[in-house]
Amino acid sequence: MTTDLLDALDALTKPTHRKIIQDDPNGPEMTKVVHVEDDALLDQLDNAIRSSMGGTTSGGSDPATRSLVDSGALMRFMQISSEVQQWARVAGAVIDKASVGITLRSWFVRFKEYPSSTETVTFYTKQLRKWAFQIEATLNPPKEKDLPDACPSCGASEWWDPATKERYYRPLVIRYQPDSPTMVNDARGVCRACAKTWGVRELQFELEEKQTG
Repeated sequence: MTTDLLDALDALTKPTHRKIIQDDPNGPEMTKVVHVEDDALLDQLDNAIRSSMGGTTSGGSDPATRSLVDSGALMRFMQISSEVQQWARVAGAVIDKASVGITLRSWFVRFKEYPSSTETVTFYTKQLRKWAFQIEATLNPPKEKDLPDACPSCGASEWWDPATKERYYRPLVIRYQPDSPTMVNDARGVCRACAKTWGVRELQFELEEKQTG
C-alpha cells in the first residue's frame, strides 16, 4: 500500500518524460521523435495560474497547456495547498510556503516514520490520485467516455460529484486524448467513486474477469 502512496506522490511532485512526433523536413525522415520533460503536475498548475494572472513561468511544460486556466483552477490549487499544509502540521513536517510539492514530500518523509493503518494509507493515496486527476483535467482536458460497468475495484455503480452535490450512475470513465499518437497506450480508465485508475487494457481485463468470475 505504501508503494501505491509513493507512486501517487511522485505523480504530483516529480517531472515526467514523454515522446512527441515533430515534422523534420531537413532529416532523412519526414518526422522525428523528440523527448520532452514536463514539470511536476503541482508545478504545472502553479505556473499556469501565475501565467494566467500575468506572472512569470518557468520550467519545461508546454505553455499551451496553461492558456485556459480559470479562477476554478486557482481555487483548486489553494484548496490543495491548504490541505497539504494541514497534513504537514499534523505530521510535524516542514512547510515550504513557496512549494506545495516540497511540503508534500516533506510530509511523506514524516508520515513514513510512524506505522499507519491500511485505511489511513488508502485515504491519502486516494486523495493524491484525485488531485492528480483534477490537475490533469484542468491543464489538458481529455475526452471522456463513460462505461456501464460497475467498478471492478470498489464495486460502485454510482458516484457523487462534489461540484454539483449530486449523485450519478456510471462511475467508470475512459479518458483519452484523441490527437495523441499513442492514444490507446496513454488512455486511462478511472473510477469516479474511488479514484482508482487503470490502463485501458488492464481495465478491460479486470472487467472481463468480473464477468467470467
